[in-house]
Amino acid sequence: MWRKNVHSSGPNDPEKLPEDFDSLIDYIHNLAQHKMGYPVSLLTYLGVVDNRILGIQPGTLANVLLNNVGDPFKDSLTSLMEVKGFERKLISILEKYYGMKEDEARGYVTTGGTEGNFGAMWWSKRNLINQALDKLIKVDDTIKQQSAEEQELTSQLARIPLTDYRNRMEQLQRIMNARDAIAVNKNIVQQLLTPTVFYTKGHTHYSIPKIAEILRLNPRPLVANEDGSVNLQNFKKELIIHHGAHPHSSIIVVTNIGTTITGAIDDVPGIKRMLDEAPGKPTYTIHMDGALTGFVLPIIKPFGEIPDYFEHLGVNTLAVSAHKYPGLSQPCGILLARKPFFEKAFEKSERSVDYVGDILDVTVTGSRSGLNVLMFYNALLTMKLDKNNDTLTKMVAENLNTATYLRDELIKIYGKENVSYPYHFNVLFPKPSMAMARKYQLMITGGNATICVLTNITRELIDQFIHDLKIDKEEVMKTVTTDNSVATLQQQHLKSAKDLFIKAFCFSEPVTRHLGIQPDDYDAFAEAALQKAIQDGMSKVAVDKNNRVIAFVIIEDIANPFKPDFARYPRMKPIFGLLDHLSKPFLAGKKFHKGKVAHFWLAAVEQELMGKGLFKKVNHAVLEDAVKNGYELAYSEFTNEISAKEALLFKELQLCNKLKYEDFSMDGQKPFYGLKGEAVAYLAAIKPGTKLTSLKDCYILEKTPTHS
Repeated sequence: MWRKNVHSSGPNDPEKLPEDFDSLIDYIHNLAQHKMGYPVSLLTYLGVVDNRILGIQPGTLANVLLNNVGDPFKDSLTSLMEVKGFERKLISILEKYYGMKEDEARGYVTTGGTEGNFGAMWWSKRNLINQALDKLIKVDDTIKQQSAEEQELTSQLARIPLTDYRNRMEQLQRIMNARDAIAVNKNIVQQLLTPTVFYTKGHTHYSIPKIAEILRLNPRPLVANEDGSVNLQNFKKELIIHHGAHPHSSIIVVTNIGTTITGAIDDVPGIKRMLDEAPGKPTYTIHMDGALTGFVLPIIKPFGEIPDYFEHLGVNTLAVSAHKYPGLSQPCGILLARKPFFEKAFEKSERSVDYVGDILDVTVTGSRSGLNVLMFYNALLTMKLDKNNDTLTKMVAENLNTATYLRDELIKIYGKENVSYPYHFNVLFPKPSMAMARKYQLMITGGNATICVLTNITRELIDQFIHDLKIDKEEVMKTVTTDNSVATLQQQHLKSAKDLFIKAFCFSEPVTRHLGIQPDDYDAFAEAALQKAIQDGMSKVAVDKNNRVIAFVIIEDIANPFKPDFARYPRMKPIFGLLDHLSKPFLAGKKFHKGKVAHFWLAAVEQELMGKGLFKKVNHAVLEDAVKNGYELAYSEFTNEISAKEALLFKELQLCNKLKYEDFSMDGQKPFYGLKGEAVAYLAAIKPGTKLTSLKDCYILEKTPTHS
């Protein structure tokens, strides 16, 4: 009675999967009418559950279960409602696309990027353990032998008289030595079974720490460059530390082929070079998380002309999200690996599933959607990727041209310094209102919004967005000018001021971003700086109608400066070293009188409110109070080009020093090497009528020690 929507077809050969979609429909209908053995009720196929309300028509491949179980390279013997032949065709197309040899690729269609990363790290762990299997067996045999010896020593101890103190002490020492030796070897086993996974902190996909926890890997986050790519010098240092702490642990490196926010691509050849040169010559695997950009690697060619993106880069696995590019309507992706790597990972496996034909389950999920396989395969055919890359190359070129157009339009609104187009598809700009963010579904991080320019984004859509953005900005301006007030920084402002402090300096300050300092690294410093500012009573904040701090300017008496505690925030040391070096010509040898020179040293404004007069408003209030309290001059260091421009507004102004970031060295290293730009220091007269020459009355020279 339930078979009213069943399509009738003649018998087909269940041993032969059709080559095209039209024939496949008849083939699957025939199988569905004879399915008895597996626990699947086919209620949508029978019409009991009507999917037409979802736009899925009866008699289509989308309305019947297609279940690919386990390894796509082995067909089920009797569970025939699968499309593994199409999955193999799909892998074959991508195999050629990435430059691999025929029948060299292994992998499967996943549910998306997270499963792709999970499968890659699982395969890597199995591969690395299997590589170490001989050593594991050898060490395990040694432990068994040592345990037997320790038991014998313990038995011998029982036979030594209690009054024979000397022999008992010597025997106890032998037992302790044996136990120490066992512990050393057990630690080696633990290291061999627990690979260390390196990934870029704050920029690698959020799934990686979670996967490391589930797979019991040893996670090791790395410092990022300003653009979000891995800092190779930090990686080199971490490899040295790793060798000292875990000399027997193998390594999995997760590289980013397009970070979510900036689109940065890690220097995979550089990472491989660091691994090959690392102390102890560690065993390693390299995984490319190519969520979006991984699909277009052979088009954008970030590493130049590469004939094989696996062999020539030394890469073992690649995960791509197909719903990102080529843009399927269901979350899914692909995990690919080279055949020798894959076979090593599963050479000792006993994970075959008997009831579907002894299929090796190399997948994370087991049962997988055959419909996703067909959709992915259909997308590749539509792009003619089975023939050449021409269609996809043209499509990517259009994406990049549109992204450039968006960048240029945003610069007209925010200025060049506030718009970033670091790589390929992603354009970053100051965060607009939440209404705009929701309407256009923008990615929001800190004070920035990101638009990822893919084929769905046209110039017409950009023009509409820019029109709405201009109106939105005007409305925000009106709100900002009326709905805020300035107050002296107090304890009640601490939490929201600290939130703004951390957000502004971690994501906008060049030196902080270059060092890869994250909010957790910055918290203690922000707390200490604000507590001192509250105690000094000289700093000002702008607060909105909810008493949330939206801007602040922190000043102090130069005679009573903030003293950093590097034990609490050691990663700030290079920044203070830079400031000390920059200010040395001005401060050296001087003991300042209190109440004469104000030190303007920290300022921040909510990213989306920049350029709306908030800084000037708060700065004016700080200056006004400082002058009332007797201050005549102000000294300040600037490590941000935008903030430095504000100093040029003073009539009486003197450049005290400037220092290129790349030139600064500390402890024999250059912590800001590769960072363009410079830090500057200015002295300004803030009291009307005061000349800069009055500085000589603001300090006394410290006495130089004499030697008799």
